[in-house]
Amino acid sequence: MSGAREPRGAVAGSGDVGHEPNRASGGQVAQAFARAVVRLHRAPAGPDGDGEQRDDVEAPLERWARRVWLAAADGHAFVLVPDLLERARLAGSPAVASAGSGQSGEPPAAPLVVDGDALYLQRLWRAESVLAERLAALDAPAPLADASRVEAALDAVAPHDEVDPLQREAVRMALSRRLAIVTGGPGTGKTTTMARLLVAFLRLAPESRVAIAAPTGKAAARLAQALAAQLVRLDPDNALAGRLPVSGMTVHRLLGLRADRAGPAPGAIRHDLLIVDEASMLDLELARALVESIPEGGRLVLAGDRDQLASVEAGAVFAEACASPLQAVVRLQRNYRQSAAPGLAAFAGWLRDRWQQPGAPMPAGPDGPEGSNEVTAPGPASAGAIADRSLAAWSPALAALAGGEPAERIVAAFDRHRVLCALREGPLGAAAINAAVAARVRRRVGAAPGAIWYTGRIVIVTRNRPELGLYNGDVGICLPDPTGAPAVAFDAGGALRWQPVRQMPAHEDAFAITVHKSQGSEFDTVALVPAPVGHGLNTRELLYTGATRARSALVVWAGADAIEDGATRRTERHGRLADRIARGRLGGGGTEARG
Repeated sequence: MSGAREPRGAVAGSGDVGHEPNRASGGQVAQAFARAVVRLHRAPAGPDGDGEQRDDVEAPLERWARRVWLAAADGHAFVLVPDLLERARLAGSPAVASAGSGQSGEPPAAPLVVDGDALYLQRLWRAESVLAERLAALDAPAPLADASRVEAALDAVAPHDEVDPLQREAVRMALSRRLAIVTGGPGTGKTTTMARLLVAFLRLAPESRVAIAAPTGKAAARLAQALAAQLVRLDPDNALAGRLPVSGMTVHRLLGLRADRAGPAPGAIRHDLLIVDEASMLDLELARALVESIPEGGRLVLAGDRDQLASVEAGAVFAEACASPLQAVVRLQRNYRQSAAPGLAAFAGWLRDRWQQPGAPMPAGPDGPEGSNEVTAPGPASAGAIADRSLAAWSPALAALAGGEPAERIVAAFDRHRVLCALREGPLGAAAINAAVAARVRRRVGAAPGAIWYTGRIVIVTRNRPELGLYNGDVGICLPDPTGAPAVAFDAGGALRWQPVRQMPAHEDAFAITVHKSQGSEFDTVALVPAPVGHGLNTRELLYTGATRARSALVVWAGADAIEDGATRRTERHGRLADRIARGRLGGGGTEARG
């Protein structure tokens, strides 16, 4: 969600799940919540209540309320309460509901819910429960046309002899059911598959309304651009012009979510087909709002990579949905980019699979970190050394800037490289590396030391400002606008959109960004700065997500020990979405493609 927490430099504890919030302020909020829960616990008794009995409950209640709040801040849907007597004691409080104790399984209003051996925040219990129910309901046959017409449309966009069978299966799934979940790593053809689906869908149902969206503005814009390139080939005579979506939007914008409104706008989604890319970034509450807004008869396609980092907020929705018995899941496996960057593909595959392949060696030699031009691991370095190396990667952009080339070329050149950090704070966090790069760029462009705005400054928007057309995650470059005034240039689908520096919303430097912030983006070259050995953020998901942001070359600023340590440690989140779907469906399996 907008304003998502960023990883920080404090060493994570055992509860860390891929991001580290500000523990000081988070602890204060958690304690305030716990005290409010205790006050609610006391309220029914009144001044003449049984104080001694309630005192026996207050201490564990306050302790568990604080724990569950902090767990949610760390991305967990619940905390385990293994002791049966402790659970019974908690369930006896009016501040704690028991799952199934209300009408139709809906618990009475209470801030906490006990469900089996798990303690949830009420809002996360509701989100997980409703999401499981709605996904299961969407996972039903709904042929768009009779079988012969569907096959004909499929053959036209995905011929047997030209298209990977799993891509074809994914298109068929979306034409035949109300839900399709398509997972695959970079280069497996997710975008191509979505383009084939759009063309086939509109040929079968020409009056249908379709939309594309993603959790961030950057991801939505990239999806729209990638689809446009594919649709030129799939619809060469432009027969579907005016019916194909020409732009993407954020899921928040699609749903009409606002800070002053508790949920989605009524009737927010009026489309017959909605495609959501980068679905691994959806948290429990956003995913619930999304599926609840799908209209009667509407179809939903979720596309993403189940092996990437999960959302910053609570839940691992996409990964759990892929692991559930939903029939809708298709896993794309063939990598079409591997021939272009075999070393990078091999390294990413090793990061993805190392945890379940004990002893598998890191790719080495011409295709590995020690000798490849695609993947290098020079070892740990200072922020200054990383800044120097990255400044060299931005040399074409700085040369274009000095040469007065068109702004479009300058923006594109700066966008080809990025430093991605596991941490935000600390000596090798994004903030420190940004400061080092910024000082060097100021010198190169002749700006005063400490100047806030200077040509070549890369910034990222950190708050949604829909009235300005800017959203959390949008990245721009400070350049003179066509009138010569200082402004920030944002790539708006191939054209530039200028925002005066005096009117910029909340933002920060983005020469270096956290891996979390990079989701939904791709760069030609990436400098990846992992967390140290043993750090809670040095995980397989974070390394894999960072590595797969690179199209052609990756520098990992860490030693082999840190890379190996991270590759063998999986991010684990407490969540039971897959279990709820399984219980609701009483078994059943997905397509063979699920793997």
